[in-house]
Amino acid sequence: MPHLSLCIPAYSMGGEGAAFLAQSFEVLTSQSFDDFEVVVSDQSDDGAVAAVCEAYSDRLSVRHIWNRDGKRQASANVNKAMRHAEGEIVKILFQDDYLNGDRALEIIVNALGSAGKWHLCGSGVSRNGGTVERAMVPRLTSKLKFGKNTVSSPSVLAMRRAWLEFFDEDLIWLMDVELYQRLWDHLGDPVISPETLVVNRIHSGQVSASVSPELRRQELRYMRGKQQGALQLSSRIEYWRQLLKAR
Repeated sequence: MPHLSLCIPAYSMGGEGAAFLAQSFEVLTSQSFDDFEVVVSDQSDDGAVAAVCEAYSDRLSVRHIWNRDGKRQASANVNKAMRHAEGEIVKILFQDDYLNGDRALEIIVNALGSAGKWHLCGSGVSRNGGTVERAMVPRLTSKLKFGKNTVSSPSVLAMRRAWLEFFDEDLIWLMDVELYQRLWDHLGDPVISPETLVVNRIHSGQVSASVSPELRRQELRYMRGKQQGALQLSSRIEYWRQLLKAR
């Protein structure tokens, strides 16, 4: 069994998905830590992503899984990949993101050690797939669950299999912060590596760019309904602030 599984939800992404995945795979071929597999859950309507997986199969341990019949959204697609993962550590890596540097996986595995339950790492953004800017170190706050994302994308997340949690498939916009909050509630503080180990690509096909105000309101109310008991003042303020932004 591999020590670590990289779980990648994939789709055509306006024709750019295969190229983004190929760049990510290229970075993976040079990782100093090499006891890992790549699990790609593919919702594409063409074979471009599958072709990239095949092209790199001689340099990476890649498993390509068709997921054309499932919900067409990231939460369901990444869950599909996670359910096929065999590693002791399950690491999320979205298709349009990539690891930063050849020691990224080594740092994550070493940080988790033998006792860490879940892990977050620093991230940055790139507009051209090369220059990295806006470095960010994850920080958990009471505002997180209502969309004040001080952690970053799901690509900064890793979980040990024994404490694996799946994304809520009723969510799109808040799928990441809901899981961060749930892990925090169930497992306590994460292990955090401040290094910029993940790069989030900024491009026109991002899901976040197409989230409607109506969807934001719907998910905020859904999240409010999931909370039990009284909310901290800062959480209540953030909830109403986000609702007003979504008008």
